[in-house]
Amino acid sequence: MQVSMNTFLHKIALVALVLSPLPTPISANKLDDNLQVILRPGWRATDGTHIAALQITLAPGWKTYWRQPGDTGIPPRFDFTQSSELDLVDVLYPTPQIIWQDQIRTIGYQGSVVFPIITQPRITGDVTLIGKIEIGICEEICIPVSLDLSARLPARGPTDPVIEAALETLPRTGKNKIICTFSTTEEGMHLSLTLPHPDQEISDATIELDNSRLWIETPTAVRTGDQLHISANILTPSGNPVAVGRSDVITTIFSSTSATEYIGCQGS
Repeated sequence: MQVSMNTFLHKIALVALVLSPLPTPISANKLDDNLQVILRPGWRATDGTHIAALQITLAPGWKTYWRQPGDTGIPPRFDFTQSSELDLVDVLYPTPQIIWQDQIRTIGYQGSVVFPIITQPRITGDVTLIGKIEIGICEEICIPVSLDLSARLPARGPTDPVIEAALETLPRTGKNKIICTFSTTEEGMHLSLTLPHPDQEISDATIELDNSRLWIETPTAVRTGDQLHISANILTPSGNPVAVGRSDVITTIFSSTSATEYIGCQGS
């Protein structure tokens, strides 16, 4: 799969009805045949948080990407800093699909995906979610899509079973401690991770770092006795090692039916 660098950037205005608690369909102009976007306004939880969601539906053969897109692709970007009535906006990623084609790995979603959005309103009434969303949708080439969002989140409204179902598909949190070791290489660094052998069969693993300027090659995962060893090269802009905090390492392991996410690692 090739990623076209000369494709045009689509501007899409997302406008949710102020008083309607129903999901609001978004026009994607020329992309309507391949992309449909719905802002699901969600509900206010008993602890004061508000749970909404962005639902993306793609035509057959098209896909969009997880936060770590794999060897190619465009990771989604969510920017809600303009939402002055909200103290917290956290976008959650359901467990993605991993696809291998011609020894190239892509990580993302086909068909439909629902991204839950967890917010913390500053007021008890309705609030406005304002932001900018950038995603890539791909078939033979990738098209970057920019979406401007302004949506009213109602203080009162029923729970949404579609969002609840999406929350059930999130990767679970790993309980075991991960041991990590960094070493130098000619082009940057090498990261080795060790954790107790999980119960399920492991088919893939991903490593993410807080520094987006660092490129992580596709990790390898090997079992040795009762332990799982995951390793990957980290390519740095200068080719020299850089500082990476152990708390910034996110490791996700995938089986055929589930995913488990580990936040941080510790030295041996």
